[in-house]
Amino acid sequence: MLHLIQRKLRETSAFLTKIKAVSVLPPLNGGANRAIDAEVGMNDVTPSSSTVATAQTTYGTAYRDIAVHLDGSPEDEVRLAHAEALAARYTARITGVITNLLPDPALFAGEFGTSAIGQLVDDVTKEGDASEERLRQRLNRLGTAHELRRLDAFPGLLEQAVTSEARWNDLFIATCPRDNGHTRWRPLLESVMFDGGRGLYLLSPKAALRSPLQTVLIGWTDTRQSARAVAEALPLIAQATEVHIVSVREEAHGRMGGAEVLADITAHLARHGVEATATVLNTETSTTDALLDEAQRISADLIVVGAYGHSRFREWVLGGVTADLLENSLVPLFLAH
Repeated sequence: MLHLIQRKLRETSAFLTKIKAVSVLPPLNGGANRAIDAEVGMNDVTPSSSTVATAQTTYGTAYRDIAVHLDGSPEDEVRLAHAEALAARYTARITGVITNLLPDPALFAGEFGTSAIGQLVDDVTKEGDASEERLRQRLNRLGTAHELRRLDAFPGLLEQAVTSEARWNDLFIATCPRDNGHTRWRPLLESVMFDGGRGLYLLSPKAALRSPLQTVLIGWTDTRQSARAVAEALPLIAQATEVHIVSVREEAHGRMGGAEVLADITAHLARHGVEATATVLNTETSTTDALLDEAQRISADLIVVGAYGHSRFREWVLGGVTADLLENSLVPLFLAH
């Protein structure tokens, strides 16, 4: 069975440089649906003239490519519902990314272990086949351009592959890795969060659809992470009915924020046509509690914040506020690093 493991490793490695994909596009100029079967390498992307023209005329503050994490669980429907609503709003294309996590070879040793992992890989692959078929049928019912990509890979390689997918999309939709089996995706989502270079739209398990987004809460600090989050979330912020920017002053911990750090970002958003209110929140508890209390008070549909963390021994250690929000927020989160 060792050859099966080696083959899976080669397939995953090859994915990082070449992707074989089938896209289903809606009719153009009244024409029939077209299926495009393309092999895309690192240096052989040749967009058609119509693609170039479309890109030139639609560039701006809108999402055009939305990726959504799929894993065969009931949460797939929740994520797809949010992805479909956003895609309809921005005339975006949805890419469903199926992740099929293969068992870690490091946990198996010796002749018996090799045989056991071979059987497990075969079982997980078959489960992936069934999930892929169900999801393909589901995506075919979407009212927008779409594509389905499946990634079968071992731990470590799967995170790299999904992060590569995130980089060419405008937005990546997933579920907060807190319960119902989603904790196993924490390393994957942290990789996308810190290495993907794009915004991460995270839903709480069984999150109700909030469409259209009416009220957005921005948790602002004078940091690169906050700036990235606002920049990546600008299409959502620009279309909200109400935008609230808050800076939290933690008096008990000597952490200061103030009106002076809010004036410039408020003016910046105004130049983008966004009228926002700015507030300094004084709290004797935690930044997380202050943000969540404010989100509840204003009935926020989305919280936009920077993602904080640092790498240690090839793993990400989340900042306190980031970790607490992922664990406790019932409101969808938009994070960027």
